[in-house]
Amino acid sequence: MATSSAQPWRRLDASVLTRLEPDTAAIASAAMDQVRAGLRTPLDERTAANLHVTLDVALDTFFSEIGHPDITTDREVYRAQGRAQHTAGRSLEEMLGFYQSAALGVWRQLTSAAPAVDLPTQAIVELGEALFAFIAELSAAAADGYAEARSQAARAGQARRDRLLGLLLTEPAVPRDVLDDAASQAAWVLPTRLVIAVTSADVAPRLLDRMPGRVLIGRHHDLTAVVMPADRFEWYLGRLRDLLGREQAGVGPVVPLRSAALSARRASALWRLTRTGALGDSALVHTTDHRIDLLLTADPELAAEFAKDVLAPLSGLPEPARQRLTATLSAWLARPDQPQAIGGELHVHVQTVRYRIRQLRTLFGGTIDDPAGRFALAIALRVDPLVSREPTKRSERDVHPLRPDDR
Repeated sequence: MATSSAQPWRRLDASVLTRLEPDTAAIASAAMDQVRAGLRTPLDERTAANLHVTLDVALDTFFSEIGHPDITTDREVYRAQGRAQHTAGRSLEEMLGFYQSAALGVWRQLTSAAPAVDLPTQAIVELGEALFAFIAELSAAAADGYAEARSQAARAGQARRDRLLGLLLTEPAVPRDVLDDAASQAAWVLPTRLVIAVTSADVAPRLLDRMPGRVLIGRHHDLTAVVMPADRFEWYLGRLRDLLGREQAGVGPVVPLRSAALSARRASALWRLTRTGALGDSALVHTTDHRIDLLLTADPELAAEFAKDVLAPLSGLPEPARQRLTATLSAWLARPDQPQAIGGELHVHVQTVRYRIRQLRTLFGGTIDDPAGRFALAIALRVDPLVSREPTKRSERDVHPLRPDDR
């Protein structure tokens, strides 16, 4: 409850009312006339009735609190009106406009008798200040109620969208009628084709606030899933890129609606790979550009085991030597028996290349000259940075694919 110092009507001399002898019914009627005068379209009966009730309560409260700092009156009726205003789908600005117009009507009707009773100008000014301070307090209570209803509606709406997201990502796919019902409750039109991006859970609040409503967003198994209809997904991706900040997102393939879980699963797997830093720092990383990486790391433990075993001859070397020979081996596998080209790529003398190749043959034996051995080395070199590095960004080390049954 605000103090009387913040409520100037409580400090007024109650004798002002005795002299003005306010007619509550006439004042309420004048206030309603003022409200109607400022409208482009007439009030519907329900809204007009609610305003009448609010006006009657407000006038009784105002007059009872004038000059009485000890009287405490609840403001719940105004919070309730704010909630009702939101539930009816009407704007907060409209309701606050009603309050201001009504206050003006009250002021004009209330002071119309001032000259007849010889009310001093200072008393009229103080009464006006008190009235509009009173209306400001009621407006704040109504705005609180409106915000409360809006917040409740947003939570309920997001819960329905979260449920829809979970159903979209269920494997095997749920029956279409179940999906249609969930989409109807979430007020989201199911697209024929879509694409799903996956990013850090930390990004969810930012995306929920600023991505278009046609994009379905939800936190799912410690990640954020972003479902974008395919008809404008390039534009949606541009918006997503702008909002990611320093985070990255894995972007799945465009798929039919029934295959949404597939797009999410691949996006999730790719997002895990971005945590190593081996895929660069682009905000959006597309699965269509990294299908080989996804294929080779489909079983991360097996991939890590394979890379470790194949590249074991390098593991005992000092780090600088290991890096030099790893780079040379990779270049040699791409350009076998081309020391000049390899030297140009690595910016070293051709004799240095030949020396390193001799070192590699000593370490790997005949493996680097055997077709099957070279294939295994190439795969190991491709996989190793994707499965052997610690995450370089905020994330859990082990993040599982998006699956609704894991929610």
